[in-house]
Order: sequence, then structure tokens, then C-alpha cells
Amino acid sequence: MPFSVFKKLFFIKDKTKHPMKTLQQIAFILIALLCTQSIFCQKNEYNVIPKPVSLKPASGQFTFNEQTRLFIDKGLGKEVAGAFFVLSDRLNTAAGINLQTTTDSPKSNVIICKLNDKLPNKESYILYIAGDKITIEAREPAGFFYAAQTIRQLLPTVIESETRQNNVKWAVPCCKIEDSPYYRYRGMHLDVCRHFSPKEEVMAYLDQLAFLKINKFHWHLTDDQGWRIEIKKYPRLTEVGGFRNRTMIGHYSDVPRRWDDTRVGGYYTQEDIKEVLAYAKKRFITVIPEIEMPGHAIAALAGYPQYSCSGGPFEVEGRWGIFNDIFCAREETFGFLQDILDEVAELFPGEYVHIGGDEAPKIRWERCYACQTRMKEEGLKDEHELQSYFVKRMGKHLTDKGKRFIGWDEILEGGLAPNAIVMSWRGNEGGIAAARQGHDVIMTPTYALYLDYYQSQLPSEPLAIGGYVSLQMVYEYNPTPKELTPEEAKHILGPQANLWTEYLPSRERREYMIFPRIVALAENGWLPQDKKDFRNFESRLPFLLERYDIMGINYSRAFFNVSGNVFVENGKLKLSLHTADPRTDIHYTTDGTKASPESPVYTTPISLGDRVMIVNAIPVKNGVVLSAPYNQQFISNKAAGQKVTVTPQPSEKYKGKGGLTLTDCILGRYPILGSQWLGFDKEDAEVIIEFVKPESVSKITVSSTHQPGQWIYAPQSVECFISEDGSTYKSIGILQHDAILKANSKAVIDMAPVTIKKIKADVRNFGVIPLGEQGGGHKAWLFLDEIIAE
Repeated sequence: MPFSVFKKLFFIKDKTKHPMKTLQQIAFILIALLCTQSIFCQKNEYNVIPKPVSLKPASGQFTFNEQTRLFIDKGLGKEVAGAFFVLSDRLNTAAGINLQTTTDSPKSNVIICKLNDKLPNKESYILYIAGDKITIEAREPAGFFYAAQTIRQLLPTVIESETRQNNVKWAVPCCKIEDSPYYRYRGMHLDVCRHFSPKEEVMAYLDQLAFLKINKFHWHLTDDQGWRIEIKKYPRLTEVGGFRNRTMIGHYSDVPRRWDDTRVGGYYTQEDIKEVLAYAKKRFITVIPEIEMPGHAIAALAGYPQYSCSGGPFEVEGRWGIFNDIFCAREETFGFLQDILDEVAELFPGEYVHIGGDEAPKIRWERCYACQTRMKEEGLKDEHELQSYFVKRMGKHLTDKGKRFIGWDEILEGGLAPNAIVMSWRGNEGGIAAARQGHDVIMTPTYALYLDYYQSQLPSEPLAIGGYVSLQMVYEYNPTPKELTPEEAKHILGPQANLWTEYLPSRERREYMIFPRIVALAENGWLPQDKKDFRNFESRLPFLLERYDIMGINYSRAFFNVSGNVFVENGKLKLSLHTADPRTDIHYTTDGTKASPESPVYTTPISLGDRVMIVNAIPVKNGVVLSAPYNQQFISNKAAGQKVTVTPQPSEKYKGKGGLTLTDCILGRYPILGSQWLGFDKEDAEVIIEFVKPESVSKITVSSTHQPGQWIYAPQSVECFISEDGSTYKSIGILQHDAILKANSKAVIDMAPVTIKKIKADVRNFGVIPLGEQGGGHKAWLFLDEIIAE
């Protein structure tokens, strides 16, 4: 700015001949400007998760102190005061502030609660934060409870401390928030059968659900590996079924099998369950018990083998998977299960009871006289209809008890009971079918909401079942399939994420898999799809993770991981590196050595394909390494970055980076199945690679994987073809399943060097999975990760 303009703008009168005096005037004004800017441009932060539907920022802050009071309007019930117990406890513990309820109506330094019966639902609230008071409007106590959770998240992070924090300003930023959940069902699941979670852990889990406004807890209480709920009429369910004598070590697919012979187990008494239910009720969480039937019954049959088809004996399973022995369809079994459900229905006050219905092999029923007789008497044409009869009968019993019953999407097979709710886990298809039939649906597909899947593709991740579900995949999943009409979509109750615990033997491991993906689930279920913004979510998440640090939660640091993205630019294969936290630098090496904070800082993409390269990269913030290193080997390969055509298209769930997945110079990791793989559901695959210029090739490798525990099998056969002119092909060899398995799921075909323009690979799906294996009777998945030309 020219000095003459500056003088006019700030009314400096140049009447003096002394330049120092003028400079003093200027300096004074500049200092005043800087101070003014710091006062008026100080920006309030609103790092709330789930993000409110509407938030209008305002300047200023409301500060809590010893004189702050809670005033509840006369039109509201006494239970509204109870909605503030968590906030009151945090203020008392960390700040030493006793938030007392007053019958007066103070004009300032107060939280005022008002009834607003025009809000859309019982969980809606309006929150006004002004400099002198906070006003909350809601229809019911749940709305006030959620408003209190929002206030808690707006307070300094040290509000989560279990010790008194001094010299802290306990202030929240001024704003107006109008908030209401998009889905009425926002659920989290916990499997306590494969590995038992003590009552105290379950209650701590409920605390975290409430913190994130998640309102349903699906408690998976019975399975082959353990029966965890006391049933007074049948004590052997827990005396025998509650404990197992051995547990497999390692992954289900590992051979030979290894065992830990430690006796493990546990169960909840009915008094324990009542305590958990009371704890959940205070936090506005509905607890949904799951009693598995007719499959996943080994733990029950170990105590009561007479309700099987074979008569046993059985022992509680220490293996994971699916087992042929299930509940028999004889009359005595129905009486046994009805007795169990009677106790469950009386114990759990919520409207829902889950009765499983999944993964029930029919081999025992096919050979069982009692089951075949039942089919004839009831006019059932096959065992699928027998399962439908089984589920409908148990569902009717629950309906008569005033309950709604939920089942996994297998209950669609053979027809649905009139009031059944379907939990769609094998994809969206079951949910779509159920909604079109007029049934309510809970969406929980494996590919987006199974939290026992890997959340990072780094090899340092602890053992998991397989698959890949990232934080972003959880966040961006749309629970309402686009195939549904607006009327059909009304049957989508909401999303639920599931935590199966085969590979999670400790609380620390369970927390690692839950957090922070549960945070993404919470916002997924709260906001409509058009208001979701993953980049904005990423910017708020670090502040919540600071709270988890204070709480001592063992969350995954995959959020901070360096991720790599392979792409083609001007015909060349390149690698870009990224980390979610914009305040973090990436330091890297390309020679296989470990990166350190002293390594070069990543600034531009790295060229690939012309040589073997190992990229090691770490996220560094303020000199501290935030997570495990990204470490990826890139092979030297003439097919690198070449044009790829894949027919048919891979499954939407496992589409990787499209055709580039097969020429990105990355061999997929085992058992992780993320963007490094293309997955084909029950289909063969044809892959054509077209070279930019003719290449001399003497060896072609088609790489796949064999993971029977995941229903994934190496190909039945692979035949490779080459084209020298770009239009006609000739076969250069075919390999069958056994030979591919022996070569670590790779089909390797050698030939004399030939200059070619194209490669074609016909890859045949394995076919039907053998009975007795996981997924037996279903057609296998086919997964491919790379086609290599040398």
C-alpha cells in the first residue's frame, strides 16, 4: 500500500517535520490493528461428531462455573434432569463444578430446558448457546440427553479426564444447533461368544455408544463357541455351554491346525443382564439380545444333545466356522427354544429379539427322520422351507409375547413371516428384497460395516478374519439402496456395524477394531446422505481422538497411516502418498530402508514400473511418528500401467481400482483383501492387457488367492493367450486348480520370447464349494490381484 494512501486511510495528519513521530503513529496503529484482528477474528471451533444437521456459528462463549445451574421447565418430567447425568459427572470430575438443578428461573449462567413438541422425533433437539446462557428444546428426555452429549463434545477435551484439571476455561462456543437423526435405528453389535466380554467391558462399550448418539446395542449371546446368558430352566446351557476346553490358534485357513488348550469362557447371570439393561436405559440405548437358531447351536447342544438330529455327544467348539449339527425340527426342540425365549422376553424390555437364522447347513435335516416327517406333515417341499417354518414358528411365539423378531437375511429363503425384520449382511440384496416385500430392514453388509475386517492394508495390522473395511468405507456407505422407491425406502430402519470376535481375544484388540470406525458409523446413521462429507469428517476426527487418548481407549491409528495411490500419467505408472491429517508431513525412502523423521519429505508422485522398488513412508507431526509405516514392494513388470479390459466387471464390493488393480505392480497381501484385489462373485473372468507398444514376453503369471474360510477359492483353471497382431489370439497354455494351488495360487506359464501386442487370460471360477466347508453348497468367489508379463 502506498504511504500516501495509508495516511489517508488512517487519518494521519502529516503536520510534523519529524519522521520518527510519524513512524510512531504508524506503529501504534499497526499494533492496534493486530490486537483488534486477534479479538474479532478469533474463530470458534465446532468439532462435534456426529455433525449436527444444522449449526450456525456465533461469536463468544458460554463459560461454566460453580454458579452455573440447570433449570427444567415445568412442562417437562423429572426424567429430563436425569438426561444430564453424564455431563454433570464430567463437569464434577474434571472441572470440580457441581451442576445443580434449580427451581428458580435464573436469567444468566444457566442451562434452560424447554419442551418443544413440534420437533420431528423424540431424539431431536435445538441447542442455543449464548454468552450468558444455554437453552435446549426437545420433545423427550432422549433429545435433552443428546444435546448434553453435544455440549460435552464442545467443552475442552480434558473434560474426559478422571482427575481434577486446573487452569482450564470450561467454555463452549456460541452457536445455534438444530439437530435430528436421519435414521431411527443406529446400531452396534458385539459378539461375546467367540471371546467373552465381562460385564464391565460391555457397560464401558455402552458409554461410548451413548457418547456418539448410537441408540441400539445388538448383543450376540449364543453361538457354537459359547452360550453366555443364564436360562434358569436349563442350567446346563451355561454350566456346560458357557465354557470350552480349547481354542484354535492363528487363522482359520492355517494348516496344520494349532490349539491353545486353556479352558476359557464365562456367562452373564440374569442379575448381570438386568444391571446392563438399567445402564443402557439411562443412556437411551435399546439392547437387542440374539439367541441363534436353528444353526450355530453347538454350545447349546453340548449341554442338551437331545435337541439335535444325531443325539451327540458334542463339545463346545474351539474352531471358528459353520457346523453341520443344528437344532432338530422335532416338537421337543420347539418347546425347549420357546422356554428359552420366554425367559429372554421377560428379561429384556425392548421391542426386539434377534433369533439368528443364518448359516444353517441342511445336511442333518436331510438325513433326519423327525425332520423329514415334519416336512411331510407341514407340506414343505424342501429343507429351505423347513427353515422358514422353523423361523416363522419361533417368530410367532415372540409376537405373541409382544416382541418383534429380527433375523439375518437367510430368513428370506422359503418365505418371510409377516412381522419379520431382516438384517441384511451378505450385501444389499437381502435388504432390497425384504423392503420390496414390505418388511423393515437393518442394513449391515459385510463389505462396509463388518468391523472385524482389516481397516488398514499395512502388513503390521494384527490378525483379522480377512476383508478390508476402511474408515472411509464405513462413512460413505449409503444404508438406503438407490434401487428402492421412496415408499420402499421407508422400510430401511438404519445401519448397524458388527464386531465378530474370533480373532479378538482381549478388550484391547476389540477396542482397536471398533475405534474409530464406530465414529464413522455414528455420523453415517445420523446425517442424510447429501450432508455427509468425509473430508470434513476427517478434519473433526483428530479432536475426538484426543478425547480417546484421555479415556485410554486403544483405538487404531490407521487414520494417520500413509496410504498409497497408484495411477497412470502420460503412460507412466506413478505413486502418490497421502495421510488424512493435513497437519502431518510424510517422510519416505525408496530403497527398502526404514523411513525416519530425517528422511526426505514427500512432495511429488514417485515413478514406478521400470525397476523393483520398496517404498517406506511414515506420518510425522512435530517430530513424532504417528503410526506404523507404509511399506510396499513394487515389482518390475512389462504390463505395468498398460490398458486393461476386464469382463465381466468385478463385484461392486471388491472393484479395487478397476483394471489398473491387475497392472499396478502390487501383489495383494494375504489375508487382507482391499483395493489390491478384484473380486468376482460366482463368475469367471476374462482379462485382456493391451500394450502401448509391442513387448517381448517370455513368461506370464496370473496371480489369485485361496482363502476357503472366506469362500474364496483359487481358479478351477487359467488359460493364457497372446496376440502378435492385436486381433487374433493363440493359446500358450492352461493350468488346472491343483497346479495353481501348488504354486501359491499363481498360474505361471513360460514360453519362448515373443513380441506381442496383447495378452488374454481366461480365468474359470472354482465352482461350488464342497459341503462341510464354510459356504458349502454355494458358488465360490474368485479374486485376482496381478497379471505379470516378463
